[in-house]
Parts: sequence; C-alpha cells; structure tokens
Amino acid sequence: MKAPEIHDERNAPTDLKFNEEYVIITLADERTIGMPLYFFPWLQSATDEQRRGYQLGAWSVYWEELDEGIDLIAMISGMYIKAKKRPETETPIEEATT
Repeated sequence: MKAPEIHDERNAPTDLKFNEEYVIITLADERTIGMPLYFFPWLQSATDEQRRGYQLGAWSVYWEELDEGIDLIAMISGMYIKAKKRPETETPIEEATT
C-alpha cells in the first residue's frame, strides 16, 4: 500500500486550541483537525500554562517544557496509536476555546 501524500503548505499548523476534551489544530488551508486529549495523557494532565507553551513546527506541535509533541502526519493520516480508554463524557468539538 502506498503511503498517503502529505502536502507541506496545506498542512502546516497555524493555530492550536483546547477545550476540556480535545486538542484542535488549525492547518494552513483552514481545516481543523482534533483529537481527544485522552490520546495524549501527558497533555491532558498538563496545566493551562504548560499547554500554552507549544511551538508549531512544519510537521508537529512541540511542548519543550513537557518534552513531548504531536506528530501531524500521524494525526492527518490516521496512523496513530489510539488510546485504550474513552471517557464517558465529551464536550462537542465546536465548543473549543483558546
């Protein structure tokens, strides 16, 4: 199976937001992609101040203080490791805030 083609310019991250349940990343072409925070326990347990300390890269979002990041290729292509447990309640993605 051929790997999906990822376009640099369209998929560069331009913004990042959180709500109680999701991390939501805006891409250069204005699409938004989101994943439940429970996929990233290190980010879910981070303080608001730590969450604000991110750096946008060409293919990732990185939190230096946490020494962790999100790989956008995995997020966009669906080639990520899914967390084992889904919480019982979730906030709709439309309610995202900074």
